[in-house]
Amino acid sequence: MAVPAPDETSPPDETSPLLRDEIGPAPKPAKAASAAGTFFGPANRILIAGFIVSFTLGITQVPIVYVFRLMECDIFYTHNPPFQGPGDRCHRREINAGTATQVSILGMSTSFSGVLNLFVCGYFIKLWGPRWAFVSQMALLGFRVATQVVGVTVGGRTGEILFQAFQATGIIGGPRGYQLVLNTAVSELVAAKDRTAVFGRLQGSIMLGTAFGFLLGGVLGDVYNIRRPFETAFFLYIVCITYGALFLPTRTGDGTTSQRKGGCGIGAFFAPIKMVAPHKYRLISGKVVKVWSLIFLALGIFLGVFASGYAPILLQMYATSEFNFGTTENGILMFGNSALRGIFLLLMFPKIISSGRIWFNGRPAPAEAEHRESECHIPINPEEFEADEGGEVPQEPVQAPDPDEEDSGTGFDLFFVRWSLVIDSMVTFFAGFSTQGWQVYLAGYLLPFASGSAPAAKGVMTELCPPEKRPDAISAITLVESTATLLTQGLFGLIFSAFSEVGKPSLTFFCNAGFAVIGFIVLFMAYLPPENSKRIDDDESETETDTETEA
Repeated sequence: MAVPAPDETSPPDETSPLLRDEIGPAPKPAKAASAAGTFFGPANRILIAGFIVSFTLGITQVPIVYVFRLMECDIFYTHNPPFQGPGDRCHRREINAGTATQVSILGMSTSFSGVLNLFVCGYFIKLWGPRWAFVSQMALLGFRVATQVVGVTVGGRTGEILFQAFQATGIIGGPRGYQLVLNTAVSELVAAKDRTAVFGRLQGSIMLGTAFGFLLGGVLGDVYNIRRPFETAFFLYIVCITYGALFLPTRTGDGTTSQRKGGCGIGAFFAPIKMVAPHKYRLISGKVVKVWSLIFLALGIFLGVFASGYAPILLQMYATSEFNFGTTENGILMFGNSALRGIFLLLMFPKIISSGRIWFNGRPAPAEAEHRESECHIPINPEEFEADEGGEVPQEPVQAPDPDEEDSGTGFDLFFVRWSLVIDSMVTFFAGFSTQGWQVYLAGYLLPFASGSAPAAKGVMTELCPPEKRPDAISAITLVESTATLLTQGLFGLIFSAFSEVGKPSLTFFCNAGFAVIGFIVLFMAYLPPENSKRIDDDESETETDTETEA
């Protein structure tokens, strides 16, 4: 039984430790039990915030593709003879290629802004805390969607310019920033052994919100007009600002001295970049080795996102150009894709992680469990102290070890990241053979079962770094994902446009699958640090005199 920390103002009693640590114990992350014990506890409030914001963002995602198609159609017929005859006036290869180019440029600018936004938002978190960093992101997103309302109203080339130009506001406030805020807050509220599962639950709540946003956006565009989804999103951003200001935590924890020292300055701004650098570990024998796993983990995740990041847009573009999908059909497609992904991450992913860790590591033997319990037991009564041979009573321990300090399931997390890319590549490969609309739906509904690589990678990354550097670790893995998304939307958007010109847009699926296989191979070069080794921080390594070898 752990000794409760004595209150500074309360008189000592028989359970108070004889020796007090003047510095005080290192602050732990927020208690998982109290954080998630109630329905509207801090952790669940963060999950609800993820659902609301992703729902708001999703409302405009399906209409944006259709809006650009209409604007490209208007531009095309200003330089060509008017359309005559039955059918869809916008169903032309030139218009489809132009739409793909504009959506690709929009995706590139959004992702490029998102990369810079991670640095800005990470700095805001250290400066203001999660609550006001979240509010800042929502305010800028609300302003951006207001300019999109104007762009839809104007239409044509001017509307496209308005859409593209105001994506630059995402540098200060954007979708990547709000996800960084929520992931950082959750990582400080959850015990180490539950962290990967809760990362998945947060991603699942975001996916569910996106699913319902896709559905509502497509329906609003068809039932009313194409401008209504953007107007609805603007008012929902006001709701998000209010919710964040009232219910999100102001600080994720008490903060350590190193966090406070690193919370400002140019070093804190670019701290996420340092997280993927190789780090030194001291083995149990005293030898120091350098571990490169984080670089290969980041590169593998990069290739995985690079392969699959364009899949949702690719499915919409392919279905629109080949099977004449409208906003309702694309909305149903994206709703099913995101809803299944959300359900998988919320319900199935935590069970897969917990069961997989038992299978991967094996259940601890009863003798081991008893030994761990005895190690965590702190004697507080006189009769519980055993005298040694000299007849002296040993000193009273003043702080119990934390059994949740380290996560023993990181090995399976890395295993899961690798093989989820294999499933993703197989589904993407077979999607390239789609010849009917229902096959596109099938591919869109199977892809979610390859989800989970991102939250599992976050779990691995946060476990391989000191507690005070977890926010930077989350920023680093999110930065890798954003950079990959930036490149994949640009490159594969141009590839899809080129294949559309020659009438072979399905070849883009095969390119995606190939990169997923490469990512799977690279992840096999990522490995966990040697057992019982200890990471040496930069300041400690300066004074290290042991022989250094390459691992």
